[in-house]
Amino acid sequence: MKAIALATLKEAVRKKTFAVMTLVSALYLALWALLLNFFKGSIPADDMSMGFASVILAQMGLQFSSMILCLLTIMLSSGSIASELETGMVHSIISRPLRRFEYVLGKFLGLLSLTLAYAAAVYAILMLIGSLFFLNSITSISATQFFKGLALYVLVPAVILCPTIYGSVSLRAVPNGLLMIFLYILGNIGGMVEMIGRLIGSDPVESSGIFLSLVSPFHTIFSSAERTLLPSSGIVGEMMSGANGLSGSGKPASAWMFLYIAVYAVGFLTLAIRKFSRKDIN
Repeated sequence: MKAIALATLKEAVRKKTFAVMTLVSALYLALWALLLNFFKGSIPADDMSMGFASVILAQMGLQFSSMILCLLTIMLSSGSIASELETGMVHSIISRPLRRFEYVLGKFLGLLSLTLAYAAAVYAILMLIGSLFFLNSITSISATQFFKGLALYVLVPAVILCPTIYGSVSLRAVPNGLLMIFLYILGNIGGMVEMIGRLIGSDPVESSGIFLSLVSPFHTIFSSAERTLLPSSGIVGEMMSGANGLSGSGKPASAWMFLYIAVYAVGFLTLAIRKFSRKDIN
C-alpha cells in the first residue's frame, strides 16, 4: 500500500494538470498581493472602512484559493483509478501480492498527502502575504485561530477527495470530474439558499439549503474556516453578518454536522473500496 501511495503521489506531481494548476495558484496569489498593495494606499484611514475592506479582501483570498484547491483535487483524482481501469494497467498492479482494498487506500493516501501539503502551503502563503501588507483581518489572527483555520481549510479538499475516489471506481475520468465539479458548486448554492431562507424568514427555503449542504458539505467546512479566521463581533462583524461570506452560508456548523461530514467522507471511501473489491476488471 505504501508503494502505491508513493507512486500515486509522484504520478500526480508529474502531471501537466498539477503544473498548470500550480501556475494558476501562483498567478492568483500574485494578483491578490497586487490588490492588497493597491488597496493599502487607496482605502481611507477610517477604522470602519479599513476593517470592512480588510475582511472582504481576506474573504476573497480564502474563497477563491479554496476553489482552486478543490478543482485541483478533483482533476488529479477523478481519473486516478478510472484511467488505469480503462488502459488495463490495473491488471499488472493487482496481479502482484496486493489486495484490492490496499490498492484503493494507496491511491487515496497518495492523493491525500499531496492535497494536504498543497493546501497547507497555499494557506501559509496567503497568511504571509496578508501579514506583509498589514491586512488587519490577517495580522489580528491569534495562533489558535491560525491553526484551527488551517485544519478546516485543508479539510475541504480532503473531504472532496473521498467521493471523487468513489466516482473514479464507478465512472470514467471525465464524467466523474464533471459530476464532482457540479457537486462542489451545489454546496455553494446550498449555502446561498440557506442564507436567503434565513433573510426572508422562510423555513422551506432554509431547509432546502440545509439539504443541499448535506449532499455537498464542502462549503459548510469552508464557512467554518472563514468564521474562525474573520471577525464576527463588533461593527465590522455586524456589517458582515448579513453577507455571510462572498458566496453565502447558513448557520454555523455544529459538532453534529462535523460528525456527519466524517461519516460522509469515510462512507464514500468505504463504498469505493467495496465497489472495487467486487468489480470485474477482466
